Amino acid sequence: MNILELLEVVKKIKPLYNKYVIDEMVKANNKIVLRLPPYHCELNPIELAWAAVKRYVRDNNKTFKLPDIKKLLEEGVNKIDGDMWKNFIRHVKKEEEKAWELDNVVDDVMTAENQPCVLT
Repeated sequence: MNILELLEVVKKIKPLYNKYVIDEMVKANNKIVLRLPPYHCELNPIELAWAAVKRYVRDNNKTFKLPDIKKLLEEGVNKIDGDMWKNFIRHVKKEEEKAWELDNVVDDVMTAENQPCVLT
């Protein structure tokens, strides 16, 4: 079977399975799954945490030896505390607000483009 034939089979079968197992498991525990948009790291607080860990390793790496880097990595992860995490969340929320504002501006521009323009 070639890739095109396989894709056709997937197209036929996929609608029969429109639920994800993880979603069902989470729903059974009265929780929801937060799905982040792909390629938008500014909306994911773990990216800020990871940047802080990498910065710690970079600033404290004196030997460039793998065992020392591993130790620094563990130290960097342990330095991420609740207050830092709250700040990461706060930052992401601000970025999300900016994205929504931009979305509204784009909607306004798109709507305005469909209106007649009168130059005076």
